[in-house]
Amino acid sequence: MKTLHLKTYSILCFCFIILFGSSCSKDNEITESSETLTFVEEIFQLVNAHRKSIGKQELAFNVLANSLAVEHTLYMIDENDISHDDFNQRSDRLFAEENATKTGENVAFGQRTAQAVMDAWLNSPGHRRNIEGDFTHIGIAAIKNSSGTYYFTQLFLKKESPNAKSPKTPI
Repeated sequence: MKTLHLKTYSILCFCFIILFGSSCSKDNEITESSETLTFVEEIFQLVNAHRKSIGKQELAFNVLANSLAVEHTLYMIDENDISHDDFNQRSDRLFAEENATKTGENVAFGQRTAQAVMDAWLNSPGHRRNIEGDFTHIGIAAIKNSSGTYYFTQLFLKKESPNAKSPKTPI
């Protein structure tokens, strides 16, 4: 009888640990995901606030550009380096699948806040040109590596109305 109670107690303890252990890790995953989403949303708001302050149209969020930004950010994390590697391939997809007429890209790493990464981009003439450029849409990724350092990618594209014709030029 004692053995039965001990086994039951052990099983209940094991289930308790598994249940609460899983719950904690899922909470961490949710927190991490929410934190990243909030970071991206804040960058998006800062970009549009800046554009509005200089009389430019706000950018719309683009799903494909965002997906490509996430892929490139993960690539940079894997490489442990920031780069514009394979930008032409990302640009070509935006031209083909989104009918983009113009594209651009900003990358960064190490900043701890959305405002810090925005300030870094605005203090760089090339990055500022993209943020202030003749674009209509954006995709943004902000992802932490295993050491807790953020890597960032912004992809910009210009989409014309279906009737408008203009040359396709990556930046």
